[in-house]
Amino acid sequence: MAEKLKLALKNPTLPLALKASFLVLAVFWLRQGDVGIFKAFLFLVVFFVLYLKPKTNSGKYFVSSIVWLMLVFFAPNISGLMGFYVNLILGILAFIMLGVKNLIFLKRQSAYYMLHLVLVIGATSMFFLGSLSQIPLFIILFFLFKEFYSVMVKEDLELINLIAVMESMLLIQAAWVSSFFPTSFLVSASFLVLATFVFHDVMVNYFKETLTKQLVLRDLGLFLALSILILLMPVWGFQ
Repeated sequence: MAEKLKLALKNPTLPLALKASFLVLAVFWLRQGDVGIFKAFLFLVVFFVLYLKPKTNSGKYFVSSIVWLMLVFFAPNISGLMGFYVNLILGILAFIMLGVKNLIFLKRQSAYYMLHLVLVIGATSMFFLGSLSQIPLFIILFFLFKEFYSVMVKEDLELINLIAVMESMLLIQAAWVSSFFPTSFLVSASFLVLATFVFHDVMVNYFKETLTKQLVLRDLGLFLALSILILLMPVWGFQ
């Protein structure tokens, strides 16, 4: 029994899970009722203590951590079961973020990719809910995309900045057009994330010199299929 306990304590996933669990409790505590200055300050202290220790890769994923904090503080505080799920998702994102930062996951790029897309969903959802205007959303997307390409590929920073600006501008225009459609914010955000996935997949494979015609057709087919599926669902679509 003692040997098993020692092995468990040596497993880096266990301390990470404990940190993430503590952060989940802090998220539920923060989003329960009004958020005062003292409450917000205490939460930020807890978060940065957990995030910055160890300092490994703290700067590399700092943009994702800031966007996560933005969602924690400014996402609508929904009551009931749905509110519980929102807070739980924020906690799961914290676990993934800490795991990627601290090099716990074996497939870090895949875990980071998922974290990145969910953060994009969160940011664009706040735009469609009226919590963000176009300019703040553009700034958030630019830095998220810049971080994404810096993590996923090894390219010149100026080229990454150019790609991030262009992609952010395209998504802002798509968001503006989508805001006129009679759909829920989740549908509009889903379309933008699908478009983000297609852009990212094409550009990452282009930089890695693995881009093929079949891959582009696959991504476009996936985008169209998922778009049709979303619109056909009466809960999320035009119904």
